[in-house]
Amino acid sequence: MKKYILMFIITVLLPAILLSQDQGDGKGKIRLAVAVFDDTLTNASEQEKCSESITDMIEESFEKNEKFYVREQFAIRSYLDSLAQVQAGAIKPEAMKGDPASLKIDYLTVGTVSKIDGRYEVDARTVSIDNMLIVHSQGSSAKTLGEAAADIEWYVKEKFNSDYIKERQTDNEEKATVTVYKFRDYNERAGRAGYGGTFAEILNSQMGTFLSIATVERKYSKALINEKILEMAGVIENDESGGNFRDKGIEFKVEGDIRVFPDVICVNYRMYDTSDNSLVFIGSKDIASSAGLRPVAWSISNTVEDVLNNRLGTLKVTATPLDAEIYIDGKKEGKAPAQLAVLRGSHKLMVKMDGYVPYKADIEIQTKKVLEQQIVLVEVPYKIFANAMTFERKRDWAGAIAAYTEFIKEYEDTKEADGAYYRKGHLEMMYMKDNQNALKTFESLVKRYPDAIMRAEGYYGMMRAYEYMGNIGKASEIKQYILANYGETNAAEEARKTNY
Repeated sequence: MKKYILMFIITVLLPAILLSQDQGDGKGKIRLAVAVFDDTLTNASEQEKCSESITDMIEESFEKNEKFYVREQFAIRSYLDSLAQVQAGAIKPEAMKGDPASLKIDYLTVGTVSKIDGRYEVDARTVSIDNMLIVHSQGSSAKTLGEAAADIEWYVKEKFNSDYIKERQTDNEEKATVTVYKFRDYNERAGRAGYGGTFAEILNSQMGTFLSIATVERKYSKALINEKILEMAGVIENDESGGNFRDKGIEFKVEGDIRVFPDVICVNYRMYDTSDNSLVFIGSKDIASSAGLRPVAWSISNTVEDVLNNRLGTLKVTATPLDAEIYIDGKKEGKAPAQLAVLRGSHKLMVKMDGYVPYKADIEIQTKKVLEQQIVLVEVPYKIFANAMTFERKRDWAGAIAAYTEFIKEYEDTKEADGAYYRKGHLEMMYMKDNQNALKTFESLVKRYPDAIMRAEGYYGMMRAYEYMGNIGKASEIKQYILANYGETNAAEEARKTNY
């Protein structure tokens, strides 16, 4: 009889007892609670009172997933009250850590809901209550709250489990620790829409998905500084947040501003080392509409990760005159002034503008450093070119060719050298009867990729050189190319007059 009683206990009662314990304190499950989402970042979301609806949806998505043990909000109300007081600066941030044993949770899900241009931006982040590091993060842009919640629920179901948390928390002590501090609405257009606060939340969520950096939840980091007081004191740009962050183990902070114009939205961002508030990276992104906020946050997050993992540094270029073109290792990267993310190591820098001698330099990019280059371009001196023209007027063809050759050698990277190439080839072909060298000169001109008119002239010179050398087949081939690609140019008009 005792044997059957023992079997009954093992097979029936014991599982029931264990299940009861599991339901009571969530042992064996991911234990968390969902805090009320913040809907105050935009007027539209606040007027709709979106917070309660989205909070219930997110909470339900956890509750119906057997991986999670979810405590109702009232059960941790004192903890959430402490969180609110820390946010208000009434008590110290340490109160947010709580006591896992008494709270019976290990994680807290926090988030925000905004509404911009008729679209909901919902961000949910689950953080460890011990250190406020993000262990799971997901944001969504959607037409309805239900769509956003469903999107986040899918990621929770597919991506959020104990193995994922373990992977996230591996080697946390060796990872660079970063937080998103603030993004200001720089102008009235941005302020009316609530871009700054919304973007900070989106960026926080995106950075929270990366495994190789440790991202601290910004609701925690914001609480370290009473920003309103600093704004009133006029010292917001020179606040002491860096030191406070460093005291809490936050090594880097990201902040910036949003500027909204009729045709473009500018997102400027900066990263600081909290040990000395030194600037370690500057960046800027332009987007066409608010729909680009989440994609650009993803791009910035990638850049932040690369910087913190010692792959990127910043090159800041200012130049006189403005709008000079910047080239890194031969690739055009924009116009000055600019802040550019550049791979660590040695690079070739060139800054150029029509009418000016290009600036060239070897630069060394270091991670977590900003290399500044202040460049003043010098106008191209036309003395050599003028000498060549003087030789032409004197019908001294050899002297003119020599002068054009000298100009090309001195100012090879200028647009003005295109004209020197053309004149040199023309003189070699028409007056020196040196068709072989003329052909080489015109080929060199075309390879420089000058503007369309000069390219057409270069091809026309090649056509005539082949003609004079008796290669009519090649001349005809180039003629057809000119007519097909440069049909509206003077070179095409002249080419049509030929009989081949």
